[in-house]
Amino acid sequence: MSILTIQPSSKCDASCLTCPWRDKFGCVGVMLPLESLEVLKKYLEDFRFDDGIITCPNPLLHPKIDVIIDGIRDLCRKTTLFLPVSVSRTMLRKTSLENVEFISLLISSFKEIKSNFQTLKMLLSQGIDNLEAYVILDSSYDFAEILSIIKFCTSFGLSITIGPRMYERPYTDEFIEKLVKKENVEIGLHYGKKYFYNAIKVFVNEYPVTVLTSSAIEKCKALYLNPYGTLSKCPLSHYEVNYKKITREDLRKMLFSPCVIRDRTLSFSPHIEISFITNEGIKISGDILELLELISQVNSFRAACKTLGVSPSTYWEKIKSLEERIGAPLLLSTRGGGKKGVTIPTEFARKLLHEYRKVREKIIISLNGQSVLIELGKF
Repeated sequence: MSILTIQPSSKCDASCLTCPWRDKFGCVGVMLPLESLEVLKKYLEDFRFDDGIITCPNPLLHPKIDVIIDGIRDLCRKTTLFLPVSVSRTMLRKTSLENVEFISLLISSFKEIKSNFQTLKMLLSQGIDNLEAYVILDSSYDFAEILSIIKFCTSFGLSITIGPRMYERPYTDEFIEKLVKKENVEIGLHYGKKYFYNAIKVFVNEYPVTVLTSSAIEKCKALYLNPYGTLSKCPLSHYEVNYKKITREDLRKMLFSPCVIRDRTLSFSPHIEISFITNEGIKISGDILELLELISQVNSFRAACKTLGVSPSTYWEKIKSLEERIGAPLLLSTRGGGKKGVTIPTEFARKLLHEYRKVREKIIISLNGQSVLIELGKF
């Protein structure tokens, strides 16, 4: 995975409690030179990053912000805008928010999300439904408070991610150990990557929550562009070059240099995905099973896709193609009346999910009884 992180502004209204750059850059209100994006696009040519992260877009009402977002979209396949949930509602402009694929609201405490729930309601009422709650988990986290935040965000149907402050080491091992001891909690088996970290799905009362578990250090291709137009691997890197002096060789050196935030210990986690194969050899993949399970909880195909961060149109085609190949319907949609827009699994899909959960439970029990996280060694 390749990631481009851009901090378009150093202006700060002191509302973001999770800022890792305030001490480094101050709050003087410098805005990113637009020429830096043109230089980056010129040297990268046809290369596009998998993910683009926009952080500190303050103020969102600045005339440069929309131009910066458009420039980032030209450089990245998808973009995520990071905002503190405490951002002033007067600063939220719909046009800017609609120009990104995802909006990640940074949450550092239950009090913070509770006192700013009107921001969530306002965004949702405007049709902004590509929201993620990014819950900060640091060394001083309160376990009960994190559970309260999850419950609160679940009531809004938000996609939930729990992880460290960006570019910091995760503190999730102990959190997961506590989590698996709770009732109505399951540790999922499909591992992937999100932002700069390895990720795992955790089901809290059958609601999926993404937990970032460790730094994804292998071949980390990342660039960071600060408000002054200076490029580096990340804010922690000592090797940085201003866009006016950057060369293709400099960019290549940054992209392929080792990850600065990698863990000092080497640990391993199993990468397991449950799939089913029919008698005719047709595969029912793990991502489809996970989507069906969430649909069974929220009774909505679009809401389930939004929560998992996948494209509804892409997965609708996957579902329809699979139904044709296996010769059985998986979803039943009802329109009109009191059940307008409801989508539920068919009887066949419910039986499939029952077997899926049985297999998943057996694997979880076999992997050290409680947790699927296995540390094979430290070096």
